[in-house]
Amino acid sequence: MRILNQQEEVRNITEKSRLIIGAILLTLLLIAARLFYLQVYRGEENFQRSRGNYLLREKIFPARGDILTADGKVMATTTAQFRIQILPILFTEEDEPEESVMKLASALSLTDTQSTELVEYLLSCRGRCRHVPITVKDEIPKEEMLRLSSYLTDIPGARISSFYRRNYPAGTDEAHVTGYVARVSKNELAGYPGYDAESFIGKTGLEKAWENELHGTYGETWHVIDYIGRRIDTPEMLSAEMPDPVPAIKGTSIQTSILSYMQEEAAAAFGGQTGAVAVMNIRTGDILALYSSPSYDPNLLSGKRIPAGVWLEYSESILQPLTNKAVQASFFPGSTFKVIPALAGLEYRVISPYTSFLCTGCLWFDTEIKCCWNKWGHNHTALYRALKESCDIYFYNLSERLGHHRLTEFSRLFNVGRQTGIDLAGEEDGILPTMEWFDFNHRGQILNKGYTMNLAIGQGDIRMTPLQIAVVYAAIANGGIVIRPKIGNYLIDNKGRRTPIEPEVLRVLDIKEKNRLEVMRALWGVTNEAGGTAYYYVDHTIPAAAGKTGTSQIISKSERKLIDFLDEDRRSMTADDALFAAVFPYKRPEIVAVAVVESGAHGAEAAAPIVYRLLKSYYYRGRVEE
Repeated sequence: MRILNQQEEVRNITEKSRLIIGAILLTLLLIAARLFYLQVYRGEENFQRSRGNYLLREKIFPARGDILTADGKVMATTTAQFRIQILPILFTEEDEPEESVMKLASALSLTDTQSTELVEYLLSCRGRCRHVPITVKDEIPKEEMLRLSSYLTDIPGARISSFYRRNYPAGTDEAHVTGYVARVSKNELAGYPGYDAESFIGKTGLEKAWENELHGTYGETWHVIDYIGRRIDTPEMLSAEMPDPVPAIKGTSIQTSILSYMQEEAAAAFGGQTGAVAVMNIRTGDILALYSSPSYDPNLLSGKRIPAGVWLEYSESILQPLTNKAVQASFFPGSTFKVIPALAGLEYRVISPYTSFLCTGCLWFDTEIKCCWNKWGHNHTALYRALKESCDIYFYNLSERLGHHRLTEFSRLFNVGRQTGIDLAGEEDGILPTMEWFDFNHRGQILNKGYTMNLAIGQGDIRMTPLQIAVVYAAIANGGIVIRPKIGNYLIDNKGRRTPIEPEVLRVLDIKEKNRLEVMRALWGVTNEAGGTAYYYVDHTIPAAAGKTGTSQIISKSERKLIDFLDEDRRSMTADDALFAAVFPYKRPEIVAVAVVESGAHGAEAAAPIVYRLLKSYYYRGRVEE
């Protein structure tokens, strides 16, 4: 019996052994399969992941494209500077950053506030945030960077990198043309896919309008790092496996139509006055000068942080230095607008050049009275003299013959009340008070004769930017072509290849040449004939220009009379705006120049001299055929 029992036990042990061996073999087979899956099937992917543990990928920021004047001067460029960043995951433990920050603060001379902010950031930084480098000090000159580098070798996760800072050599003179760059905000980042959170983008001016072209393309490079994040020389065994670096590509540069000497002259001509000036080629739409006063220094706004005092000074000033008044502010055009009803009257045949209206100083109609700026009147006045001496009564009568609808429709042909389409950000529409506009904005009111009379002399609800006025005068001077203004002339890639930015015609007006010439002839009288409103205020040493003065009320005369005579600031700020528009030279027109001087009182005295300084500058340094 014992022998039988022993045989039974041997069989049981053998069966159990087989089960164990089978289990072992199955386990080994599963392990081998898993190893095959990880090392062969997914070997390359896992190798790349593991390599990420000791390879640091660094994004290379591109240099921004330059902005140049037509005569080759630099308006905006980039200069290399250095910054110090830390990688949170290598820099410190998640819950104990104080000691590491103290060590870093000692090396970099960080303030208590900066240290506290960094500690708070690191304490709140979790997950992916710990793998994203943060900048702790930037805009460091090369000499200081060499000194600091020795202190950083023993600080885990600290690294030195370079970046580009935007520089505007002309400062305030060209600020409203170039605009400025600043760090992209979280809200803006959504509109720029692919941009890094540390990127700088154009906020205003050409910088914003041409952002996609100017920005450039990011590059990348890889570094082998040790356990505390320091870069080390690449081992030979890894050098062949390192990803190839991708160079950053500088952004496309832009050569503008701006003439540096005219831009400088515009800034000098304004002095302490406020307002704006625009100078444009009447056939191509090229902007030769565009200046707004007062201006600002874009260099102060283009760093990592805008100094609080600087931003407060600029943003809260009642003179609005951050506003480009040439395109972002609209004004009553005053008598500069009279060229439109004059030409409309001829085109619609409600007047001829010889149609005369009696001006005795005031005009009575219904229960209202409208007076001319000349209280003595102009007597019997036809078109030539009406424009030359800017007779308001003539245009009051003309507005009755034209009617509101025809006057606004004709104005619309010149793009009044619409953006000009210039390649600058934030352009103002202006206001053209059509019937639809009036009904919407003056609900329940009746549009009467007096309203249209005000419109005919550029007052009331109409608003135009200086550039819109320039577009109107350019169209009258060039034969009826409404051109889109532009500042960009050429795009220049990194190989120096130039792509022209072609002019764009918005509309060709079907106006009679004889009517256009009648208006031009009257504008010549304004500046070149005794009795013309600008005759005694222009520079007669250069070829003749054709122009028109404008003086527009910003508050009514009755309201202004209520201001205390001792309140000089209030009285000066509510004085009439002064305007002047000129086409130059008269015989073969090439450019149009428009100036608006806020509270300048009289267009001839305040605005015309500014325009003529620019015309003279262009005459002696540009190309003018007499």
